[in-house]
Amino acid sequence: MPGLNHESAPRSKPGTSPLLDLACESLDWIRKRSGRVEAEVYLARGEERGIEMRNGALESIQSAGSEGVGLRVLDEGRMGFASAGGLDLRTIRGIFDKIAEQMPHLEPDDKAGFPPAPGPSAQRPKARDGELDSRQGAVPDGLGTGVAVRDRKFEASLWDGSLFSGSLEPWVEKLAEAQAKALSADRRVRSVLRIGYGESRGEVVIANTGGLRAAERGSSATLGINVLAAGEDGELQVGAAFEASRKKSGLGLDRIIKDGVWRATALLDACKLPGKRRAVVIDPWVAGELLDLVSELLCADSVQRGRSLLAGKEGSRVASQLVTLVDDPRRRGGAASSIYDDEGCATSAKTMVDEGVLKEFFYDTYTANMDGRPSNASASRGSYKGLPGPAPSNFYLAAGESARDEIISQTKDGLLVLEILGMHMTDPASGEISVGASGIAIERGRLTRAVKGCMISGNIIELMKRIDMVGSDLTFYGSLGSPTFRISHMTVA
Repeated sequence: MPGLNHESAPRSKPGTSPLLDLACESLDWIRKRSGRVEAEVYLARGEERGIEMRNGALESIQSAGSEGVGLRVLDEGRMGFASAGGLDLRTIRGIFDKIAEQMPHLEPDDKAGFPPAPGPSAQRPKARDGELDSRQGAVPDGLGTGVAVRDRKFEASLWDGSLFSGSLEPWVEKLAEAQAKALSADRRVRSVLRIGYGESRGEVVIANTGGLRAAERGSSATLGINVLAAGEDGELQVGAAFEASRKKSGLGLDRIIKDGVWRATALLDACKLPGKRRAVVIDPWVAGELLDLVSELLCADSVQRGRSLLAGKEGSRVASQLVTLVDDPRRRGGAASSIYDDEGCATSAKTMVDEGVLKEFFYDTYTANMDGRPSNASASRGSYKGLPGPAPSNFYLAAGESARDEIISQTKDGLLVLEILGMHMTDPASGEISVGASGIAIERGRLTRAVKGCMISGNIIELMKRIDMVGSDLTFYGSLGSPTFRISHMTVA
């Protein structure tokens, strides 16, 4: 959510907010202080707590909270920014004075600006699956202008009122029982290095002198486990599993135990494969690394700075016809779901790549102004301390029609990739990939032996064009989601 990590504290929309009153009071003061400037107030507060066990012993029970304000001021093309902890008018007045001192030293930029307040004629996003969706600029209970239509089911999916309602002590017993299950699940499991539970919630308000008003709140809960297993020759392997949900009831201890144990044991007693071109099957856990790279290439600021090989390719085929990439901030319960982006613009689902054809980039207000087009509500901030920039929300490869088992059974010679190392080293301008990989060999349609120490290489565009099977098992890890999919051939050495 704005002001908090998108995966740790998602949002829904409250009916009223004391923070909104503070934002409006602050803007009124700024208008009186300097009537010619435009300003945007970004207010955020949140809290989180968690419990963690390591090697069978309680490691910690922690809690933390934060609150603060980010203020942007625009004066004759000069955009100043400052932030501070605390949520009160005195703090906001103080950082306004800091910005006023900066202004004479800033260069004017005619692309700088804030999104306008939407009106009744604003374009409305389409509802998903026949549901009544929130409309462009809609704000509940008179919190702004626009068509005041609410999607209460969507809002309800982003908030769990049961969080922070009691002590975390009962989780000590739950996690201890889960650890015992993991240890007994497979004789090769040696220990549970870490198992933990966390929860968070928060609220954000964004308002500007143009009349835009946005207020949201949200919550999330997480489970994570790291399992250590040993092979016949004493080789050690760690397997990790993780779940995040808007609601505590959406988590499954048994699921993460099963996944963590499998990932720890699947790569034991591994061998090396002879180097050659072979099919590569990508597990959903690993697919997130590829999607993270692709999402970076789709950000308008990367395109405009010459850091994306997708620049100039709108309307062109950049992937297989089986590839449809969607960004959906209105996905119910999604880790990065939101009614507004981090500039207060109402969100809607976007198809970035449609059956292999590049359709859209991620835009915030500034990058949209650079290209002479409207924002598509993709602004994101790390916290109240940062400036907005374009970024994805719930970004995923749409599910196909093939079962995972079918993809494997139809692969004569391939590698099911379970781990990738070094994806962050990929050059986004060239898209050339050369990464370490581990997984399970596929021989004549069957998973056979664990494989480590491979290198897989190729170009990200060619990789996407070679996708020839897409699974039906769409799985989200945080805000990135993918089914199992197969690349017809890559160099595996």
